[in-house]
Amino acid sequence: MKHRIRAAGVALNENKILMLKVEDEFSGEYWILPGGGLEEQDTTTKSALAREFHEETGLSVSVGELLCVREFREVSRAVYHLELFYLVNEWHGDISLSNLKGLNDANYIKEVRWVSLGDLEQKKVFPKDLVTEVIPLVKQKRYSKHLGSYVQGKSDDVNLLD
Repeated sequence: MKHRIRAAGVALNENKILMLKVEDEFSGEYWILPGGGLEEQDTTTKSALAREFHEETGLSVSVGELLCVREFREVSRAVYHLELFYLVNEWHGDISLSNLKGLNDANYIKEVRWVSLGDLEQKKVFPKDLVTEVIPLVKQKRYSKHLGSYVQGKSDDVNLLD
């Protein structure tokens, strides 16, 4: 089984949250938070999130505190995912899917938009407990402790998240 590390961002704007409408042949149509997998050029999960957020939404973001972690098994591709959910503190730019041209998510991501928190309960959303568990963490400023990101060797005492 393969493993994948994914970072996702929670961007709240008053009573709305930035979401992606996606579709695949196994789960159909559903809504997820912007984000994606760690790639070779990413130094941390936060840098992966900033890159993915820009690719998927057109926005440049400031990634804040770690909110929570989720694991799930994607049976169709035999991949075990570890997802880290971060608060997105600030964003700049205009929402757009134009950065997806030529990328493998271009056919998967159908829409990006600010969705009313009240409307989420009528939509198929992942993680399922986004409204009941994740959003309250943001509103109550209850963050998880991230111990840092380090590189083995000469600089193993340097936290790349600082």
